[in-house]
Amino acid sequence: MKPGILLAVGLILLSGCAQIEAIFKRPAPPPERATPSTAPPAPPLRPQLSAEEEQRLREDATRKIGEADRLLRELEGRQMKPQQQEMFLTAKDFLDQARSALGARDYQRAVNLASKARALSDDLAALTK
Repeated sequence: MKPGILLAVGLILLSGCAQIEAIFKRPAPPPERATPSTAPPAPPLRPQLSAEEEQRLREDATRKIGEADRLLRELEGRQMKPQQQEMFLTAKDFLDQARSALGARDYQRAVNLASKARALSDDLAALTK
């Protein structure tokens, strides 16, 4: 090899090691950012209720949960087709969610879920007579 080429290659190798290394290295991953799925969930928004309204909703939720629970216990021993069994399990799930909402003092949600459980129970009772 000619001395000029050797000198040039040597200088490139000495001065360009960092650049050559950068060519063969993988880029660093971007820093993690908080995404909606990693951010903590915001607490549910609830309307400001008077003490009387809150008491009325709590009693309504408790009554509806009791009614749905009574109906589901009556249905428990009946023979059901697969679709009816699925309705039964969905109603029980709504009832469990209603109880959880009641415990979390989310009375309007508890009323809504208990009403759904009751509606499914009523339909199921009519289908399985």
